[in-house]
Amino acid sequence: MSTSKNWPRLESEILACMPTAPGDPVASGQIIAAVRARFPLNPPSRHTIQRALENLEIEALVGKRGTSRDRVWWRTGKQAPSELARRPPLELAIALLTLRRHAPNHLPGHVIQGLEAYFAGAERVLSESPTDPSLGDARAWANKTVRVHAGYPLVSPPIHGDILNAIRKALYTSRVLDVAYQNSRLDTDAPDSYQVVPLGLVERGPVLYLVASRQRRDGTFKIYQLRLDRFASAACTETPGVPDPNFDLNAYVRDDQSFSFLPEGQIQLELRVREEDGYRHLFREQWLATDQVIIDEPGGFRLKATVTLSIALRNLLMERSARVEVLSPATLRDEIAEGLRQAIGRYEANAVDGA
Repeated sequence: MSTSKNWPRLESEILACMPTAPGDPVASGQIIAAVRARFPLNPPSRHTIQRALENLEIEALVGKRGTSRDRVWWRTGKQAPSELARRPPLELAIALLTLRRHAPNHLPGHVIQGLEAYFAGAERVLSESPTDPSLGDARAWANKTVRVHAGYPLVSPPIHGDILNAIRKALYTSRVLDVAYQNSRLDTDAPDSYQVVPLGLVERGPVLYLVASRQRRDGTFKIYQLRLDRFASAACTETPGVPDPNFDLNAYVRDDQSFSFLPEGQIQLELRVREEDGYRHLFREQWLATDQVIIDEPGGFRLKATVTLSIALRNLLMERSARVEVLSPATLRDEIAEGLRQAIGRYEANAVDGA
């Protein structure tokens, strides 16, 4: 389905030539004559107008009955999209389709729904002329950018669409959310039910989280980090929520590093990094902190930085332990060493059992 490039407003002109009352019929010949009269210098052909009418029928904006010259058409009453939605400029079309591809979880559900006509218009613009080189470049753009997560590509856990929509609605309208949530503990299968006020959505790797709060009796707020795939149910209520007035999502994620999991405050970290395979180590180019200092030494370098001690930091150091040695603080060095000893013990035990 495409709008004619020579008459970009053709569908809008057709609708303007039809009775405004839904169901009020008008003959094909009358529509064609009226539309052609609107373009006295370069009128579209009968076939072009008929094709545009069929496009409008596909969009459920008009209905028809009869055949050939006896055919009549009428408006259905469905709201026609704006001209900008029907035919966005090329640059906007590229931006719209990139938005739909890369950020579907970062917009309220009703906004996504409201943009559907714009998405359809963007696809229509990009599909108009297979031989137009500018459109060819625009169509190719979709396959020239991609987002990948750091580390091994884990499969995103499924999220029920109704749950996601309820959460986005409550977040957008600042309403209380009724939740039934299954935590990660192994000793229970029963979800907990309670109410929270959504504060923000955070996409971390393949997992989508809801940050929410609940006010305690003393007036303070408890903050929750809830994985959307662990929701058994979610319902947006009509009750206005009372969010934590001091909460800042950016500070919570970036400054407090709450999504590093169980942050314990800052430490002065010193590492010895080995570069024995002839390649620069990741930590030379992707720093652990803005105050990172590298001191070159034979076979690699020592690294000093102020970092937040957390589960994410421990996992990173364990993951890189073949090339990265913790020098200080001593407690973290001992903790990493003990984790490696446990891992070695399991591998050696399995090797003995297999023998």
